[in-house]
Amino acid sequence: MTALKEALARTCTGRRAIDRIAVQAENDPALFAELAAMTEDDDATAAWHAAWALERIARRRPGLFEPMRAVIARRAMAETRQGVQRLLLSILNRMETPSEPDADLLDFCLDGIRSPQLSISARSLCIKLAYKLCRTHAPLAHELKLYLEYGGGECLPTAVAAARRNALRAIERYTAEAGTAGTRTKKQI
Repeated sequence: MTALKEALARTCTGRRAIDRIAVQAENDPALFAELAAMTEDDDATAAWHAAWALERIARRRPGLFEPMRAVIARRAMAETRQGVQRLLLSILNRMETPSEPDADLLDFCLDGIRSPQLSISARSLCIKLAYKLCRTHAPLAHELKLYLEYGGGECLPTAVAAARRNALRAIERYTAEAGTAGTRTKKQI
């Protein structure tokens, strides 16, 4: 067992220990790669702690994850352990919005919003990610707005309902700004 796996497998590993591991991995590409591989470990505690450390890195330097975007998205969609899945979705949410939306991730997020198999925090992250993926594509943003408006918001858990409200407000705001910019452009021409 490697020293990293030993440290991550401890059930009493706290935030400070995770932060130390994250800082070390942030500056050591080999340790970063080992940490990323540990998220798939059979030991649920080690995998969760590895994902937690990666999420801590993503808070400071989300750009480090760009080369791994597709891998992280696939892993998040396939992950069965709720804690690891939530942390992987959180990493994706912290990353810059891609120029072209990932259709598979968007489908996962739309299905995940109402999925009882996902944790409440993962469902909230699904709404945030769906908004990020659709934001700059007007037809997709309109579809997402309709999906969120007519999707039975009254039956959602509080955190998911709050994320839904925030996404709807953001879509309205973005649509209004885009409409105003379009109006100005037409007047200037």
